[in-house]
This record gives sequence, C-alpha cells and structure tokens, in this order.
Amino acid sequence: MKRIVNTLSISALSVLSAVALNVSARAETFDIAEVSFDHSPHLAEVTTMDQTPFQGGRYHFVIHVPDHAGEALKAILIAPQDRAAQIDFDLNATTVHRGGAYANGERLNLVSLGGEAENSEEIWVVFDQPVAPGETVTVTLETTSNPTDGVYLFGVTAYPDEDDGVGQFLGYGRIQIYGY
Repeated sequence: MKRIVNTLSISALSVLSAVALNVSARAETFDIAEVSFDHSPHLAEVTTMDQTPFQGGRYHFVIHVPDHAGEALKAILIAPQDRAAQIDFDLNATTVHRGGAYANGERLNLVSLGGEAENSEEIWVVFDQPVAPGETVTVTLETTSNPTDGVYLFGVTAYPDEDDGVGQFLGYGRIQIYGY
C-alpha cells in the first residue's frame, strides 16, 4: 500500500509541475507590458487664495515628481468629487508652470486640456514636454465663479510618459470656500 501511495504522490507532483510549466509559458506569451512610476509623484499642495463664494477663483494643484520616479510625468487627471463637479472652470485660462503654487516659474505648454464626453467634469491636463523626475509643476485652473461655502474635493491621478502608462492615484486635494 505504501508503494502505491508513493507512486501516486510522485505522479501527482509530475502532473502539477507540467501544468505549472505550461501556465508560465502561456503567461510569457500573453504578457502585456504596462509602464508605471517606480516611485509615485505626490500631490504636494492644492490651494487657493480666492475663498469667497460667487467670485472668480484660481485653484492651484502642485505635483512633485521625485528624483527616483523612474518615469517622467506626461499627464494628470483632476476629478472633481461630489459637489465640486458643479464648479465651472474656464479651461482656456488654465496655466501650468514649474515650481510651487505662487512661484511664477517657467510656463509650460499643454498638448491638450479638457474632459471626455462620458466624464465631462473630469479635467485631463496633458503636457507638451513631460515633467522630468526631480521637478515640481503647478496646474492652475480658473473658475468662472466660486461655488457656495463648503469643502470641495478633487481626486488627482498622474500618468507616466508612455502610451501604455498606468495612472497612479495621488490623493484628494481640498479647497475650502468660506461664506460671508
């Protein structure tokens, strides 16, 4: 009886090994390359000095790409959450510059700006030249009119400079609008 059990164990192990080899060969055949950051950029700050309702506002989204990111930053997605989706932005007035929110650094050009038809409140910001590791960039969105008082959240996702780049969610930025 012992001999039969040992033989069955060896046979089962052989079958499992063959299956494992076959699966790994298939995984290599259908491997899909995706590019991501080695170390994610981070949302350094979201700020505004324009905190009064019903007046125009400028919202600054500051993103730092760490030296060891492994990839340059090609695009960001700013996704207004809940009540923030009601804010109207003048996308033609959007500016991007190197450095922090109020640094007035070198202006950067954009390839495209706007949202997708199915998610029109989301704002895609695609840089003409990718933001290199070690740099900080500020995207400034202008509102046509600030909303009523309250807290407004914006999800921010960064995308590396590759066609098959995987977005990295950086977190939520918070804008506070105060009542009279």
